[in-house]
Amino acid sequence: MGLFLVDDHDDDERRVVLDVAQTLARDLSVEVRQTLAFELRRANSLPFGLADLIARDIEEISSPFLMQTTVFSDEELAVLARELSESAKIAIVRRSRVPDVVALAIAQTGGERSVTFLIRNPGAELGSACDPLMQRFETNKAMMDQLSKRGDLPLEIVERLINHVSDACRVVLVERYELDPALAGSLNESVKNIALLRWMEDASRGALNEYIRQLESRGAVNARFLADLTRRGGMRFFESVMSYKTGIEISAIEAVVRSDSKTHLIKLLKKAGFKEGAAGRLLAALDEGRHVTIPSDTD
Repeated sequence: MGLFLVDDHDDDERRVVLDVAQTLARDLSVEVRQTLAFELRRANSLPFGLADLIARDIEEISSPFLMQTTVFSDEELAVLARELSESAKIAIVRRSRVPDVVALAIAQTGGERSVTFLIRNPGAELGSACDPLMQRFETNKAMMDQLSKRGDLPLEIVERLINHVSDACRVVLVERYELDPALAGSLNESVKNIALLRWMEDASRGALNEYIRQLESRGAVNARFLADLTRRGGMRFFESVMSYKTGIEISAIEAVVRSDSKTHLIKLLKKAGFKEGAAGRLLAALDEGRHVTIPSDTD
């Protein structure tokens, strides 16, 4: 019966077979309904009533059908995605393509498992789904990490997501989207460096100097970058940058920073090549950074 309905046949013959299929779809035997549903998953056209009946059957019958059938419109599939069980939702989001309206339905009503499958599916269109995903699961770091691995997120979602992922995913996220500084502001320069702050707390001075050397080769150690890290508690980084730029021993730099002498600090900053306006911003950042505890990964 299933094989017959997959092919093209005379309308009268097809009508007779469909009537029988409707009866078989209600058969008491799970094996009968399962076999019919499995064959009909490849049919290009089925009456909505028959397809809906199969879709709402038990998991072992409905799931293979829902994963492959093309007989539902996007809107019809979205209705099913809202109304069916979690196992059926998982079958729907494992389709090769999950249209935006269906992804939205799953994002709004699905459980953690179906939503995770949705996020992992490269064929899922997540445009409209991103906002409810963030609203419902932003505290689920594992799920947010999965979301950050996608390459099709809207910029506003990237900006919201950046504070809800692990350090490693945060850095990758910023680099993958190559955010325009004019749009991202300090996001590219500061948010991803929260991970660096924690590393800087334990890194040797030699490791810090090598990192600074690499940054300097790209012209990345500017006043804004340095002020942002310093304001967040990156005092060791500030000291290492001053030592690198001025050639003064790190112990002497540490002494100047500990003294909190504005006069000596201004001289140090000017020797490092920072102009008056930038030096003022860095002094303000130092004042803030002295009282900051670097946030943990769970903050």
